[in-house]
Amino acid sequence: MSEQLSFRELSEELTQDITDDLHRGLRLAGMVILAAIHIGLALPSLLSGLDRYRHPWIQVAAFGLLTLIIVGDALLLRTGRNGSGAWVVTGLTTSLAVGIAASAQLPAEYFFATPHWTFLELGWFAVLLLLGRPLWLTLLFIGCHLTAMLALLSLTGFPSRPVAAGMAVSALAVCSFQVATAVMAGLLRGVAATAAATVREQERVRTASEVSARVQADQRARYRDLRESVLPQLAGLADGSLDPADPEVQRRCAIEAARLRRLFAERDHTADPLVHELRACISVAERKGVDVQLAVRGASSPVPRRLRRALTEPVLAALAAAERSARATVVRGGGQVRVSVVTDAPGTEIPQRGEHGVKVRTLRGEGRLWTEATYRLDGHKSSSETKPS
Repeated sequence: MSEQLSFRELSEELTQDITDDLHRGLRLAGMVILAAIHIGLALPSLLSGLDRYRHPWIQVAAFGLLTLIIVGDALLLRTGRNGSGAWVVTGLTTSLAVGIAASAQLPAEYFFATPHWTFLELGWFAVLLLLGRPLWLTLLFIGCHLTAMLALLSLTGFPSRPVAAGMAVSALAVCSFQVATAVMAGLLRGVAATAAATVREQERVRTASEVSARVQADQRARYRDLRESVLPQLAGLADGSLDPADPEVQRRCAIEAARLRRLFAERDHTADPLVHELRACISVAERKGVDVQLAVRGASSPVPRRLRRALTEPVLAALAAAERSARATVVRGGGQVRVSVVTDAPGTEIPQRGEHGVKVRTLRGEGRLWTEATYRLDGHKSSSETKPS
């Protein structure tokens, strides 16, 4: 489950990187286009036609405000941030107001000619600031700009028909380029979404393949464990080489039965797998009539399956030999996980060598056997020792 989650997180991170990189590239391209038009076309047009405006200082102030908007968005791009809704609304409102104020100072015959420098670039502010947003917002801004220009033109008087035709061709050329760029940006965002979906599908297939391989490997490991431990017991009982009345045979069969129950319990999804698997081992002793008490102390902490097996293995052996009573304890805290059991079978042999860093201790006395398996979590040190009671 954790491997599947990590694959999903990697997929989401990768697709987000693809989308962010494309969006950043589109913003940079839009910034370069707008800056080139602002400095390379609008500024020369402003300077060459400055004497045609009634109040030239308004044009200079308008150019300065538009420059501030470009610089502000460039700073956002530099820091890797996207413009907020307030920034977009402020930038578009300011640029439209500046364009109307500057255009109102121009005679009608220059409305769609070279001196009309704001008309050359105002639509590009919408293309840049509305990048990543629905296309109709960009079209709406360009439409509002054209409507405002026609309204101003009607107030100053329409030019002759040949001049009006030239104005229409000029306006069509400028606006078509802006709309085409906005449409292309939208198509590229669609390509990015398709690429992201493809990556997610590839990761899904890869995850399914990895999970299937892990399941098959786990099943093979389980069969190997059964073949090495359970099958010899069953074969001995079947061919008569093992006597079911022999206490040692009974103990070994009880151990294998507990291992099987633990194996089945490992596939269950529970909030506390260690305690759940220990209860499966306890149930075998209880079926023999042993009174088993279980105490759990400390919050559940994640313990890998191989470590859970190593922690419960010596306890399992002690429980299998218990005759009348046993008390099992799980203690978690101080950077350690401890599983211990006290039984009334002091002569039971417990494997003293733990696996995967698990330490096993036993203590015999007063007709009882105390067994403890301890695992120290990474980054912690033990502060105390548990004593048998």
